[in-house]
Amino acid sequence: MSDDPDAETYRLRLAEEQNRLARERTILAHIRTGFASFLFGVALFGLFDGIVASAVAAFFVLAGAGFLATGWWSYARSDERARAVLAEMERPFRRR
Repeated sequence: MSDDPDAETYRLRLAEEQNRLARERTILAHIRTGFASFLFGVALFGLFDGIVASAVAAFFVLAGAGFLATGWWSYARSDERARAVLAEMERPFRRR
């Protein structure tokens, strides 16, 4: 490791960017899964008749909505934690 403060700052910025991108990938995966499940359920509603098909379709629609809701919740919690950590890290460097 180098004692160069610019190199350390650069590594810190890269780590922050890596964490931000990981959070974005997570939320996008939740959204993708939610929409796929939701649309699969809608397709089942349109293509098949009957009580069993309707029940399965309703399950996928609700599962898709659940993925979207939990993805948003997970992202909101992750963003809150990340902002708190960054604020804590920046506290010693703030001008008074």
